[in-house]
This record gives sequence, structure tokens and C-alpha cells, in this order.
Amino acid sequence: MIKNLKNPVTESYKNLKNVVLSNNFPWYYLDKTVSDTDEEDMGFFAHCLLGRPTHQSYGKQVPAIPERVSTYFDECYSVLKEILDFNNIDLEVMYRMNINMTPHSSVKSSIPHIDLNFPHKVVIVYLTKFSQGRTIVLGEDNQKFYSNPKENSVIMFDGKLEHYQECPDIDEKRIVIVANFL
Repeated sequence: MIKNLKNPVTESYKNLKNVVLSNNFPWYYLDKTVSDTDEEDMGFFAHCLLGRPTHQSYGKQVPAIPERVSTYFDECYSVLKEILDFNNIDLEVMYRMNINMTPHSSVKSSIPHIDLNFPHKVVIVYLTKFSQGRTIVLGEDNQKFYSNPKENSVIMFDGKLEHYQECPDIDEKRIVIVANFL
């Protein structure tokens, strides 16, 4: 269910990582990973690069044109394209891109969710080193598949599967690039 990809760790990747991990990178706080719930959820900091490509039509979310919302979009897109190309994975369309930072929290995991309500793949690039903070993907029979996050590692899975993240350990930050694509 979770496919481990190889990260070529190119110069452009190193440059992007240095920018994201610097004290000058802008972060915006969100108090939940799933916005339309009253359940207790994990808050995090986000930097949206490419906004969600959905709008409402007859009560259903349907694809629309995603919107670039960050000056860091081109640099991040190039890095993700390098990683996917290195792993011989075709990229037809990028639907959404975010860089997320999750600090330690009293809430131990986010709510299981699906990023988009239409076919897509999810790729997660782990930018930092942390001992906790795995990604858990729920299989079709609710079997759990765990990532083994290490700094610079990359995973991919089918976007139709619910997933969630665990809280990083105290004094750690889980910083990842998350992208939805086809």
C-alpha cells in the first residue's frame, strides 16, 4: 500500500530544503487537519503552494483548476518532478502541493482523511529527522500500513485510501512536502 521511492537528493532539493528549514520561511497555522469536523484533531503549520482544485457542484466536490498560491511553487514542483522522474513515475497533472510542519502536541494523531474526492496519488517527502510522526495508510479492509520516515525519504500511496499522521516526539518537528497528483 505504501511505496517507498528513491530521492536523488539533487542540488535543487538541497536548496529547497535549506529555504524551508530557514527562519525566513512563512508558515500559517491551521488548528485541524480535517476542517469540517468537531472531533479533536491535530493542529499544524502549513505553507500552501498549489491550492486544492475543487469546487462544489450538485453537492459533490469535482476537479477544478488548481491555483498557485506561493512564490515557492516552481522550485517545489521541479523538485517533486525530479523525484518522480528518478523513480520512473509519470506526472500528468499536479492537483495540490503543501509543505507542512507539525510540532509535538497533546493530540497523538490526526483524523483519518482523504485529501481529494477524485482519483489521485499522494507523495510525501520527509524533510526533517524525527523519531515519531509516521504516516499511516488504511487499506481497504482497515489494515494499517506504516511509513518508516527518515530524513529525505519519500513515500507514495493511492489517494483513495484514508491516511493520517502521528504526532512527532517532544522537541521535534515533522516537516514534509505533500503533493496530490495523477
